[in-house]
Amino acid sequence: MKNVIKYFSALSLYFCVLGFSVVVNAQKKQVTEPDIIKVGIYNNPPKIFMNEKGQPDGFFVDILREIGKTENLKYEYQFDTWDHLYKKLQTGQIDVLPDVAYSSKRDSLFTLSKLPVISSWSELFSRKDVHLNSIMDVRNLKVGVLKGAIEAQYMSEFVTKEFEITFTLKTYDTFAQTVKALKNKEIDVLAADRFFAFSNLRDKNIEPTGVIIRPIGLHFGFVKNKNKALVDLFDKNITDLKNDKNSVYYTSLFHWLEKQKSNALPEYIKWFILGTIAALVFALLIVFLLRKRVKEKSDQLSAANIIVGESEDQLKTIAGNLVNGMIYQIVTIDDNVRKFNYVSDGVFNLYGCSAEEVMNDPGLIYRKIHPDDIPIMRAAELKAIHTMTNYVVEVRVINPDGSVRWSYSVAKPRYINGLLCWDGIEYDISERKQLEIDLKIAKDKAEESDRLKSAFLANMSHEIRTPMNGILGFAELLKEPTLKEKKQQKYVAIIEKSGVRMLNIINDIINISKIESGQMEVYLQDSNVNEQLEYLLTFFTPEAEKKDIALLCKKGLPYDDAYITTDREKLFAVLTNLIKNAINHTKSGTIEFGYKQKEMMLEFFVKDTGVGVPQNRQEAIFERFIQADIANKMAYQGAGLGLSISKAYVEMLGGSLWLFSEEGRGSTFFFTLPYDKKESKEAMITLDFEPPIAIAAAPSLKILIAEDDTISRMLIMRVVKDFSREIIIAKTGLEAVEACQKYDDIDLILMDAQMPEMDGYEAMTEIRKFNTTVKIIAQSAYALPGDKEKAIEAGANEYVTKPIKIRVLKEIIAQFFSN
Repeated sequence: MKNVIKYFSALSLYFCVLGFSVVVNAQKKQVTEPDIIKVGIYNNPPKIFMNEKGQPDGFFVDILREIGKTENLKYEYQFDTWDHLYKKLQTGQIDVLPDVAYSSKRDSLFTLSKLPVISSWSELFSRKDVHLNSIMDVRNLKVGVLKGAIEAQYMSEFVTKEFEITFTLKTYDTFAQTVKALKNKEIDVLAADRFFAFSNLRDKNIEPTGVIIRPIGLHFGFVKNKNKALVDLFDKNITDLKNDKNSVYYTSLFHWLEKQKSNALPEYIKWFILGTIAALVFALLIVFLLRKRVKEKSDQLSAANIIVGESEDQLKTIAGNLVNGMIYQIVTIDDNVRKFNYVSDGVFNLYGCSAEEVMNDPGLIYRKIHPDDIPIMRAAELKAIHTMTNYVVEVRVINPDGSVRWSYSVAKPRYINGLLCWDGIEYDISERKQLEIDLKIAKDKAEESDRLKSAFLANMSHEIRTPMNGILGFAELLKEPTLKEKKQQKYVAIIEKSGVRMLNIINDIINISKIESGQMEVYLQDSNVNEQLEYLLTFFTPEAEKKDIALLCKKGLPYDDAYITTDREKLFAVLTNLIKNAINHTKSGTIEFGYKQKEMMLEFFVKDTGVGVPQNRQEAIFERFIQADIANKMAYQGAGLGLSISKAYVEMLGGSLWLFSEEGRGSTFFFTLPYDKKESKEAMITLDFEPPIAIAAAPSLKILIAEDDTISRMLIMRVVKDFSREIIIAKTGLEAVEACQKYDDIDLILMDAQMPEMDGYEAMTEIRKFNTTVKIIAQSAYALPGDKEKAIEAGANEYVTKPIKIRVLKEIIAQFFSN
């Protein structure tokens, strides 16, 4: 009975298992067909290539197939050159690109597998008639690389900079072309990763030189931030394959990258065995003789140990007294494992840990090296190992508080019992490095200053001479005795226009100079954005209508909500410049400007239907002295400073400025400013309707003109002639003070800010000590922010800038003495 029960129990268990298997298999069959993954293939055997049957093959293809088999993936392979596949991955035309070497640039362009599929290094290969012993031998040679490969970047940037050598770099679409060029002596050397040594493209005439450039990790590359699930799937499988010593990963690696081993015992091995046997026999004969010598040497060693102990004490004393430094010996177990044989107590001052702690855990030091500098250390090690010369490197070290210091290490490699050891010294060079950085910054500034000076002279020579040509030329034409009044007025208008253009250029030069020198100040005050836009619409409408342009304004907030705290003069200058540019570059159509609120920012825009800016010029136009159309630069007036000034102003005010444009279809400039809603209702800008001046009603005044420039003095005398009964002249600030002391009935003083002996500000201060009623109008050719406030503080009642606007000066005088 018991046997029957056991039989039925076993039978029941069998059917349960069978039923579970059926269910699982049914579920598997219900899995939807996988999406097709597009994979890029190029010829770089043995890692990846198209075989003789036209099928993808190689180490990376084996890994792809294994992952596809495990995860039920289907691939569509696209064969092309490396450079084309690199661009296709950027644009998403393929999903996966194998054999992508890591670099910071590629990490920003693509999503790379977390683990490198395999590690490698870049190496130089040459013909047998080209002999390379070190990287220095590449000087003046022709080096071939695969177009777009990491070796192109290493050779052009790293090797040129680190070893200060020059050579000719040529790029090719495929490795086959590169090898052909090498054999035809079009190039002397080709740069590739170490796996090229196993490629079927390499024959006996091409040999590795042993000159290593840099270590690299080879990854799978994916479209940036597109398919995280696919990336995670590959990372998981790569990890599983690399952790399983019996996996396809190692089978494929040995298949493709290791040469076949011969079963026959090499002849030299046979001789080696015979020699070893003979040596053993000989050793047995002399072992008894050595015993006696051992005892003698033991006695000598005891005496030597005493001397060594004294030497070690001296070494420790020297190492302990090393300021901001330490002495060490490191043994390299493999590429990733290091061990300190010795480290002095100075390590505590550098890394904050004891010598004993570092001996037990070398990572206490290596983990503090700045990640960006680890490749530099590795490259220096490879160079030193290759030439067995000194290892010298400067790297950054991250302190426990997060700050960074600079460390200098010099070490000499040597082999001890088959292990590579480094005897070295390290010390803190932060102060010296900071001095070098400061000197480099000063040098760069000096070079930039020299470049800007050249650009300034070239552009200003044209921009100043052009309006000067109009001023001087038409001034000469005004001398013609038979000139009719209509032409006379036309010539005067041209002279005025040229003068305004020159004044704008000078203002731009002053502004960009203050920006570059860091002297441009920001004056924050409440400003109503809607009022400024309304004023600009009124101001630019006549100019736009002359070119048949519709000028539109869009306000994003109600009037009472449109108050912000900003430098309204700089905001007004930015909007004016952008609208003026739009009118200049638009033949007809519409120009729309305005703003809208985006969270805590106001986003302003100026949109036109003009000529547009070419894609390759959209960054350059924000540089000084640059216009978008270089080939036809003279088509538009200007020194090329307006956008540079506008960009600087916007950034000073806490925003940013950018451009969207299509050539031939127009441009839209955007910029943002912080929006901090204000309740103030003060009007910020009022329109000037220029009412007529009642000159006839002005009284007859006694006027003091303090001006050292003859022409400026003549102009002012002519302007105030209708207001004056007597005019007194002072050519220095001191003369102006003395004149006021002599004549106490002076009604009005016109005071220049810059004069010899005593400037206008000091003169006004002295005059106010004994005369507080006389009206003073200060004038200055500087016209810089803050000058008006400075003049009022010194005692002026009003302030005007040169070139003096005659109407403005008359209005001020009429207002002072209207009663």
